[in-house]
Amino acid sequence: MRMKKIKNSDDAVVGIVVTVLLIGLIMAAMVMVKTVYVPQWIEEKEAAHMEEVSNQFAMLKYALDIQSIVNQSTAISATITLGNKEIPFFDLGRTFDSLSIIEDSCTITVKNNTVSSSYSTDVIKYSSRNLYFVDQSYVYEAGSLILSQYPSNILYGKPSFFVTEFGKNLSFTFVNISGIAGRTSVSGYGNYPIYLKVINPNNQYTEINNVTDITIVTNYADAWYIALNSSLMQSISGFEYEGNGVSEVGYNITSASDRVTLEFIDSSGDYVNLFIKEVDISAQIAFGLIE
Repeated sequence: MRMKKIKNSDDAVVGIVVTVLLIGLIMAAMVMVKTVYVPQWIEEKEAAHMEEVSNQFAMLKYALDIQSIVNQSTAISATITLGNKEIPFFDLGRTFDSLSIIEDSCTITVKNNTVSSSYSTDVIKYSSRNLYFVDQSYVYEAGSLILSQYPSNILYGKPSFFVTEFGKNLSFTFVNISGIAGRTSVSGYGNYPIYLKVINPNNQYTEINNVTDITIVTNYADAWYIALNSSLMQSISGFEYEGNGVSEVGYNITSASDRVTLEFIDSSGDYVNLFIKEVDISAQIAFGLIE
């Protein structure tokens, strides 16, 4: 009887030990998945989401370019997706991004020998709050599309700034975004529409003769430097010219942390002329609209 009791007791101990080992193995596997594989899955999801937002902003720019060309009182709605959904079971990976219309964030000043003309615009900005993938911002500013990864930024879509007549004239369609108060910022998860409407649609080009310099005050000087330089290096025929593509008078571009300055060099007694058209567009982030 005594030997039988001892044997039964040993069997019980073995069962407990096996159970504890199995629980420990399962927990170790879960910890490994949670610390190694789940972050990889989240990073991949965030990278895919950044690609989605990139495509959405490209479509936003395309729609605004069309509105600028049509020159009528048209309205469009573009959708931007904020945040990522959590991974099921682990309940990890949910993120909350932000979308905003920032007032007077960009100013362009055009000078000649007698007057100075300034144009200001709000910008449409998306900012990610990723957990693992590098944070990015997509910005629509004065017709340009910019990708920002602090502290750097690059041009993602060119503004409508180009040479119309080699050696003489420049053209710039300036898209002036104006946010509607109370509808300029949102943060969270889900799809959020941006409603855009052309106001004062019949604006024509204004000619500014003998331009001496153009200064763009912006938070994305690197991107605007690329935009100006790439446009000025080409004539309307598409041929590139080393350092003197826009004009016989020549030009020089300088960049600082908050501005880009394009200066024309008068070596032939003449400057270029700028034809600028301001397209006014009201913008609001909302499901319900304010007219």
